[in-house]
Amino acid sequence: MSLDVETHAHSHTHTTGHKWVDMTVAFSALFVSVVSLGVAILHGRTMEKMAEANARLVAANSWPFISYSFGINTTNGVAKLHMAVFNTGVGPAKIESAELIWKGTAYRSDEDFLKACCGFDPASHKRPDSSVLPNQVLPPRERIGFLEFAQPVSPQVFEALRQTVFGRDLQLHVCYCSIFDECWNSDLTTFSLRPEPVQACVAPKVPFDEGILKGKT
Repeated sequence: MSLDVETHAHSHTHTTGHKWVDMTVAFSALFVSVVSLGVAILHGRTMEKMAEANARLVAANSWPFISYSFGINTTNGVAKLHMAVFNTGVGPAKIESAELIWKGTAYRSDEDFLKACCGFDPASHKRPDSSVLPNQVLPPRERIGFLEFAQPVSPQVFEALRQTVFGRDLQLHVCYCSIFDECWNSDLTTFSLRPEPVQACVAPKVPFDEGILKGKT
């Protein structure tokens, strides 16, 4: 009878038989591993910085900035006082809300505002030219003229409006957002270059919307 005896081969780490050579090889492998890990970490951090820089660049290229404009233009001998907002930024602005305040009171329409500040009588005078500010997208370099009043309509109202517009009792709060929903709120009459960043725009109690936007009272 013959017996087959199964033998097992045992693997051993290959060595050169020279201790210092084996240690050098081991330390070299460890050094390469550490260097590779360091390169990977550095590469990851570099990519994160590049992503952050790209995000800032995209945000900068889509940044809106709403500013306020008022003045008197004369065309063919007719003087007109205008009030408007401009988007002087580089990205479109979503105008979420607007609030016009004079001497601490908010007004919903140009007509209500002119009655209070300037003695405007809608029964005797032509309705002023006006536009709705909120719920509009204002492209870069474009404007919305929200009030225009011609002197011949009523010289008395025109002069009172001129003093009001150039005075310090008027406020125009506008909240607007970029296409990435970064939002800012600002009193445009302060001409500040640092509008207040906000998480989201909140509708005022008395919105300046000419009384035509749905869901408002």
